Amino acid sequence: MSPLDDLRQLMRRDQVFDFMRQTSGLEVDMSHGIALYLENISVSFDGFKAINDLNLYIEAGELRCIIGPNGAGKTTMMDIITGKTSPDSGSAWFGQNIDLLHLSEPEISQAGIGRKFQKPTVFEFHTVFENLELSMAGNKGVWATLTAKLTAAQRERIDEVLKIIGLQQSCRELAGSLSHGQKQWLEIGMLLMQDPKLLLVDEPVAGMTHQEMDRTAEKVKMASLICSTR
Repeated sequence: MSPLDDLRQLMRRDQVFDFMRQTSGLEVDMSHGIALYLENISVSFDGFKAINDLNLYIEAGELRCIIGPNGAGKTTMMDIITGKTSPDSGSAWFGQNIDLLHLSEPEISQAGIGRKFQKPTVFEFHTVFENLELSMAGNKGVWATLTAKLTAAQRERIDEVLKIIGLQQSCRELAGSLSHGQKQWLEIGMLLMQDPKLLLVDEPVAGMTHQEMDRTAEKVKMASLICSTR
């Protein structure tokens, strides 16, 4: 396919890419009070046992910290939960009804699991406000995205998230001009805009000052409360 054909495919109004496609039938059931079940999870890479018979249960509304040295399998565990890595054995369930091992990464995200990686990934040439707007849950088809207009409720939601992450005064600044810590907070805000029910945060204070660490801890606590009430 030529570059021109690629461009024509991209500009099709009826085109919805797989990672933007809405997935139906994935309403999570947490009626038993458990958000995440990992049972007997094991995974190896070229003979190295990254995770060995892991059992982990996270309650709805719980804030859990997983602590361990480099190579302990923390990131691998998150990779399994979010569909990036398949385990050799075991089971992983989101609530009572969603088998994570049978879903793709986009489907897991749409089911309500958000993930923040260690290195912040933001749209550096867009403002803080625009980053949150682009991350908002909803129809992500090409035409819908290009013609979208914010409603009063959506603006209110962005203002709410700006307050949680403490970037109200920086909302019109380019994301690329933010400090490392502020970019971490913005990415947490971008995840909150997707209304997740479970939020995974990988080393959120890496490279931060002690003051930024304390502020990040406060924001993560607030984010966990928001996730537990949605």
